[in-house]
Amino acid sequence: MLVGNRRSTARASAAPSQRVTVSLYEKPPREEMTLEEFEVFAVDRLKVLRTIDALRQKGFKPKELEAELAPVVRELLPLASAGPQAPSDARKDSVSHFILRLAYSRSEELRRWFLTQECALFRHRLSRLRGDGFARFLREHGLRFEEVPDSERDARVTSLARIKNYENVPAQTATYYRVPFLEAIDLIGRREVYLEKGYAYVPQAKLHSIVVSRFRASLSRSLAKASGSLAAAAADPRLGPLLTNVEKHDLERQDVDDDDIEGITPEQIDALADQSMPLCMQQLHYALKRDHKLKHWGRQQYGLFLKAAGLSMEDQLRFFQAEFTKIMTHDQFSKEYAYNIRHRYGKEGKRTEYSPYGCYKLVMDMAPGPGEYHGCPYRHFDADHLAAVLSKTSLDAGEQSLVLGKAKERNYQIACQRHFEFAHKKQTVNGKKVVANLDGVGNHPNAWFKASRVYHQDLHAAEHPEEAKAKEEERAKGIAAANQSQVEGMVLAN
Repeated sequence: MLVGNRRSTARASAAPSQRVTVSLYEKPPREEMTLEEFEVFAVDRLKVLRTIDALRQKGFKPKELEAELAPVVRELLPLASAGPQAPSDARKDSVSHFILRLAYSRSEELRRWFLTQECALFRHRLSRLRGDGFARFLREHGLRFEEVPDSERDARVTSLARIKNYENVPAQTATYYRVPFLEAIDLIGRREVYLEKGYAYVPQAKLHSIVVSRFRASLSRSLAKASGSLAAAAADPRLGPLLTNVEKHDLERQDVDDDDIEGITPEQIDALADQSMPLCMQQLHYALKRDHKLKHWGRQQYGLFLKAAGLSMEDQLRFFQAEFTKIMTHDQFSKEYAYNIRHRYGKEGKRTEYSPYGCYKLVMDMAPGPGEYHGCPYRHFDADHLAAVLSKTSLDAGEQSLVLGKAKERNYQIACQRHFEFAHKKQTVNGKKVVANLDGVGNHPNAWFKASRVYHQDLHAAEHPEEAKAKEEERAKGIAAANQSQVEGMVLAN
């Protein structure tokens, strides 16, 4: 076993204050807490998990992900191993995990998402253990592994020497552990272990992956059990709303600065749908133009998108009225649909302005029914339907295949991002490079829309430099005039 073996002392030493307590979450906490703590703890952990998901969707490599994630975890879910803060850190970590475990047990899709992000967080924390921290973690949790005797290792030294060895430890002196191959699937895929008779020979430095594999299996079973307890918890008048709010908490990046958006008009929307809308909004627009109606969630998804895209309330009323009144009277539209449009802009009801839906909500919580077109096409269209839709875009056959492949792998947001990249290729026009900004694309439909509009504006400016120069000069004159007016006003006031 690993504990106390003669080679484990070769690890670099570290002071106890550098050790981090990492939990396997085997026992739920049993203590009192306020409802405010309940929600704050859960939301902070959810921010961390959403950050992990966003970094993975952007294709960050492991070391890059670790570097980006570390400050987020340090701020929201720190784990001090000593000192006065240690008990409260451990409490928050445990409580927040079990709250989200329950909240995200509602469906297979949510369980799979939670499992993936929690395993990534667990792996991150293991990687931060220093010195004998990992060995101490194994001892504390009773995790034991069968160490390969020297004689058995020496008999296989040629085979062991062929596996990838990033630590540059000679096979003749390295420590190996024998584990069932099913626990080493990740390492097998990367050719980092030696296989023999159903067992994987794992280098000591790669035990992290085996521990994560065991954690994944344990958490997967626990999530299945939690789903059976959700109904009772949701029925509690205090906990039910909190669990629902936590799972649906909108933490996504909006990637939309209202002050930085050039307004759009109903007359522009047809062209913008073809040129700059993501697939989800295109499908809603085309359905509206074809059927002259959208069901509730389609109107909500598209209406909030258009609002954030810069369409005024009056223009949105005019836009939807023009389509809906092709199959109904103006009076019917005013009675049945106008109120909801004003409500989106905070002019009715509680007068709360609503934010546009992000990709997480569209993927996880917006499955369309018959005759509905909302949600995420990469997630909710079957393969044939998605292929047919993509065939009508500007993507070539190879690009369509790559996007379809990502959707099939359930990497829906990456599929969306790849679609954007293919539709907005880097170009050099009249000596000027035109490059799309991918920041936020694949996380929010309005981020796609904004990035696409900027790209096409830059492309137009590169193709028509004289026109762009004249516009810039006109803009500069306007700014100068405004500044002069402000100065004159200050002088008069004095």
